[in-house]
Amino acid sequence: MNARMSKLRRSISRSVFQLNSSLSRQNSLNGLVDLPTMSNTTLVDKFATPTNFRQLRDVIRNNNELLAEVVAAFEEKAALDFHYSKTLKKISIRLHKLTQSVESGIDKGWTNVAEQFDIHATIHSNLGSALTEDIIQPLRSIHTSQQKTIRAADNFVEREIRKLKDKKEETQKMKRSLYVLSKELEKTENAAEREKMAPEKYALRRKKYKEQMIRSEDDYVWQTVDLEKQRRMTENVLRKGVESMESVERQRLAHCQTALGRYKRKIENLGPNLRQMFERHSNNLELAVDSVPEDYIQTIQPSTSAVNHITLIDLHAENFGEVMSSTRRRQNLERVSDVLDSELKRMYNNQTADVMVSNSKQISVLEFIEYLYYKINDSINIVDGGQNRGFHRLARFQHKIKDKSGLAMTILTIPLTGENNSLPPPSLSLEESTAYPSPHGSNDYEEYEKISDDGFYSTATTNTSSSGGARTTTTFNESISNSPTICRVLYDFEPKHSDEIQIREGQCVLVEDRIGEDWLIGHVISQPDNSSIDPRSGRFPTTYVSLRQ
Repeated sequence: MNARMSKLRRSISRSVFQLNSSLSRQNSLNGLVDLPTMSNTTLVDKFATPTNFRQLRDVIRNNNELLAEVVAAFEEKAALDFHYSKTLKKISIRLHKLTQSVESGIDKGWTNVAEQFDIHATIHSNLGSALTEDIIQPLRSIHTSQQKTIRAADNFVEREIRKLKDKKEETQKMKRSLYVLSKELEKTENAAEREKMAPEKYALRRKKYKEQMIRSEDDYVWQTVDLEKQRRMTENVLRKGVESMESVERQRLAHCQTALGRYKRKIENLGPNLRQMFERHSNNLELAVDSVPEDYIQTIQPSTSAVNHITLIDLHAENFGEVMSSTRRRQNLERVSDVLDSELKRMYNNQTADVMVSNSKQISVLEFIEYLYYKINDSINIVDGGQNRGFHRLARFQHKIKDKSGLAMTILTIPLTGENNSLPPPSLSLEESTAYPSPHGSNDYEEYEKISDDGFYSTATTNTSSSGGARTTTTFNESISNSPTICRVLYDFEPKHSDEIQIREGQCVLVEDRIGEDWLIGHVISQPDNSSIDPRSGRFPTTYVSLRQ
């Protein structure tokens, strides 16, 4: 009786857990909507990443401190004007007393000097009052207000960045647990295959591991979707933070411009006798008063291009460097593919795809899940021999690196607003550093490590059309990494980053290695005009060369 009740309680617990998991996943998907963005800002698309936001925050904070120093300088200047006026007034009173009873016309000249001192004292007193009322008090008020705004925006953004970091660590922890469980299941399967005489010995253990792995894979898939939701929320917060910083900077520039204009007009009103003294300064102030704040805003540039690092799922079955039965590998991949396919059908049937339209700022949730589906099916295609591979527009943004524990990690590095070739790409590191990446760094791709993909490449050559004619595209097999291959350059290629080399049509290139399907590594070995050769090695596109016949 007790055994039956225990079994019943366990069954009810599993049902409740599965129901809660299903509701949690549904709520996570409902929250993954496209976040609104502003289209009238200048700096959002340049600084809406954690590293670039910190750089912008430091720039705005330094400018705010500059404003504080300006206010302190004008306070000292106003204090000097008041002190100078008070001292001149005392001297003028003394001269008036001394010349009160004089009768000589020569001695009465000192009365005129005392009156001139009165005029100078009045001028400096008025100037000190004008500095206090028109410059010091307004600038001190805006400085205090902007300090609070900068601090609030910084705290808000940093809190969301910490949430995103914690969510990434939780996702990585779940992935490592899934990898361990997959390996244990594989060991059990192999042991069961070796002892075919007693399969029931491992039946219970295999069933337990399979159930745990299915639950873990489902949780990992939805955890990745939740991570994307948090990333999108963090991006929205970053955009709002950059908008706040830009608003602070525009307000500071506007108030400084107004203060300089008031100071200029006050100098011009001091009188003709002082105009020549301040004319040179007035001309310099004229330039500052007539300047356009938008010109300065446009000059603020980040040190690296702003991109979104989107984390994708990486199943144990996708890693072809791991020993695993082809049948079980395909079954695991097909099961996850069916899960994603069912979700895509649900989104289309519920017409939720209509509001999930991608824009120039970020990809939609629908496209994110579609790419996960494409990625899993591409692995299934590799298992089948690599025939009839599909295409997705996000595939060119995919990079494969390793996380802290050495497991394979696939991310998409998508620019926030188009391709900005004037700036170097940010480093593909897992740690967000407060130091700004060097624009001259050449180690951006050193963390890439290829995962075994037998059958992924073929030696077939296909023709693809381009503007002006046909282009020959050559793909290479695994022998490139084992023995040197000489290629002939078909088209000119100009390097855009420090790890790339320049190649010209007609040159011969010795291929040393490759990076994925789209890039080769090598150096030029011959020129068509027998000119000097650059011995430096670097990467260049696969589609720009052809196997030498």
